[in-house]
Amino acid sequence: MYKLKEILIKETWDSFIIWSDFEFYSFLQSWEWWEFQELSWKKIVRYGIYKDITLVWVFLLIKVNAKRASYYFIPHWPLIRGDFFTIFSSILEDLKVLANLDGMSFIRLNSAVKNTLENKKQFKKLKFIDAPMHEHAEDTHLLDLSKSEEELLNNIKKKDRYYINRAIKEWVEIKINNSIEHIEQLIQMHQNHANRINGKKTYSAFSSEFVKNLYKVFWNDISTISASYNGKTESILMTIKFWKTCVYYIAASDILNPKFSPNYLCQWEAILKARRDGCTLYNFWWVSPDDNPKHPIAWVSQFKRKFAGYDYSLLHAQDLVLSPFYYLNWTIETFRRIKRWYYYKKPE
Repeated sequence: MYKLKEILIKETWDSFIIWSDFEFYSFLQSWEWWEFQELSWKKIVRYGIYKDITLVWVFLLIKVNAKRASYYFIPHWPLIRGDFFTIFSSILEDLKVLANLDGMSFIRLNSAVKNTLENKKQFKKLKFIDAPMHEHAEDTHLLDLSKSEEELLNNIKKKDRYYINRAIKEWVEIKINNSIEHIEQLIQMHQNHANRINGKKTYSAFSSEFVKNLYKVFWNDISTISASYNGKTESILMTIKFWKTCVYYIAASDILNPKFSPNYLCQWEAILKARRDGCTLYNFWWVSPDDNPKHPIAWVSQFKRKFAGYDYSLLHAQDLVLSPFYYLNWTIETFRRIKRWYYYKKPE
């Protein structure tokens, strides 16, 4: 018999994730991410599923109130110790009751399960359907940091290693700190970068408040890294660490020296820092599901994959419809997806 219970103690939450040795997790599963959501005025509940007195599942429930439809959102969750669908199906009715009491039109899971046909079939049995849009990274690129520094470098293709070695020879300066000036530089370059490629807006930049709130809650585990040449910063990025996984989350560049593009050295230094900090996995976050150059993030995905590693695909977000109002939301999000040319990897 499984029971749903709110978790109020940080140590209970963190220790469950840390000692469960899950294959995929990130800062989205950390206690701090929920504090970040609260800073963004989101209503959240941290739940645990207990079998007798044993904790077997944790997840964050975000209550999203939108004009088109209100819904429960569970990002990169649930993390379940044991058989996922047996446990999930046993508490689904409880979730539906809570959602109906809160007037929600649907429940959305951007789950952490693999993108397989079997997992898709299991969700279909529970009456879930494909969401029209993603909410977090689903196709990711991972790098195993348990290898030696020499192995990691040698696994990068020779022509791409050249950029790293050339930047070192050209005395490209690497800066790693979270000074106010460095953070402001990241914000400014990130927002400029979103509007500069091909003279048009290619993605929506995070707001200044969003980025500053990330630093506020993740201060001990967040890093700002930049690469400069002749006093001009050409590449800058932010990583967020949780336990032994480090995520490459925000970045921007203004490359003036493509012959030894500082982007490569900046990313390489971020990988090395994650390794020094005890991480065993470096997550490049969102990548395109294939090599199609028309995908909206094809250009940055190509760069991320140059550092070797392997792709890891999560099942596309799943929706459980609770009200006819859902279909207004479905129509709006489907239009946005088609307009932005997003598509998702099919289960295998």
